[in-house]
Amino acid sequence: MKKFTILVLFCLLIAGCAPKKNETQINQPIQNSGNVGSINNTVGNCTPGAVDVAGYGDKGKRLANCFIEFPGEPSRQDKSYYIVEDICGQFTKEFMENILGNKLAKIVPSPIASLYNCSYYLDDKQYVMLVMDYLSVADQKKGREYIGHTIKTDDRIPMENFYAVQENGIINTVYLVLGPEKFISIERSSSKVLEGDEVLQFASRLGQEIKNYK
Repeated sequence: MKKFTILVLFCLLIAGCAPKKNETQINQPIQNSGNVGSINNTVGNCTPGAVDVAGYGDKGKRLANCFIEFPGEPSRQDKSYYIVEDICGQFTKEFMENILGNKLAKIVPSPIASLYNCSYYLDDKQYVMLVMDYLSVADQKKGREYIGHTIKTDDRIPMENFYAVQENGIINTVYLVLGPEKFISIERSSSKVLEGDEVLQFASRLGQEIKNYK
């Protein structure tokens, strides 16, 4: 019975189901193919101001870094900005180009409404994906360790963070923690996209822009 329970728990950890609150989801290992060059430091600016946001009556706020802050919720008890489910709408193409230092070919939102992610294509195949989940951060760490990954943190990232390293030394996923049960993970189509320390440099720049968000 004990062995059966452990097997069930392991299956739950690695299952590719749609994320729900209080459900642990562990992403699959990235593949080892493709190639994208080093990050440049090109930074562009947007004109700050009010912008229309699909599905909202009130206007959103475009920042100079091209991030879009969606209209605030009246029920909030603090003045923090809370990242919402429309990842492509907030982390715009221009914003991500600034962070990456490269032009993007296209951005693609999740085709599944219950998955909150956006893929940022550097060409027709290779991409970086931002995934927002309402899941236990502690469970993510435990799940990663269970499948043989090593958990580390990076002091260059100016917000709570951790990343999972595969047994072969490749960084699998970087997590930017927004709360005990909310985080943004950085996924890649290949380990050659933002290779090695580049993905941590990218996470550091992204963290600098969203470190005060929840």
